[in-house]
Amino acid sequence: EYRKFMLPPVLPFPLPFQVGDLRVSFFYAGLSGDSSHLGPADTVTIIARQRGDHLVSYKTKSGDTLEILYPDELSAEEVFQKEHASNSMKTWGLRGAGWLAMFVGINLMMRIFYTLVDWFPVVRELVNIGLKAFAFCLATSLSLITISVGWFFYRPLWAILIGLLAAVPIVIARSRVPPKKQQ
Repeated sequence: EYRKFMLPPVLPFPLPFQVGDLRVSFFYAGLSGDSSHLGPADTVTIIARQRGDHLVSYKTKSGDTLEILYPDELSAEEVFQKEHASNSMKTWGLRGAGWLAMFVGINLMMRIFYTLVDWFPVVRELVNIGLKAFAFCLATSLSLITISVGWFFYRPLWAILIGLLAAVPIVIARSRVPPKKQQ
């Protein structure tokens, strides 16, 4: 049987918690006053746009948005140097991850040759070493070519040098082949 339960407008005592009740809490961030039990206030450096009494993200001429927060008191040059170093580390991390993904992918594709000679223990190990070396060289060359294509419009001289560096494993492998097999 269904009963409708109506609460009086004001209760002199709180009701006990029940399943489905919501608990609402309010907190503040930061310190209140000069002498707080939490300690002294921290100094931070913020790069953003001030709109009234709020800080909002700053939109640059190129369309990017800036909203940067660093602990300590830094100059604008120091903040942008730190951001440049952080972006450089991210870029090299992505390049390294791309090379690793390419190496693993090529290594897995070459695994079929390893499976074909799995019956011969001595040959199996030699083929495994050769396939790993091949995957290493090919992944390195293809990664360097990808990087040089990305740099071609911004740093053409570096792009050409990196492209030539990508051809080194091919040139070395080609120079070790006897003259009869090159024909």
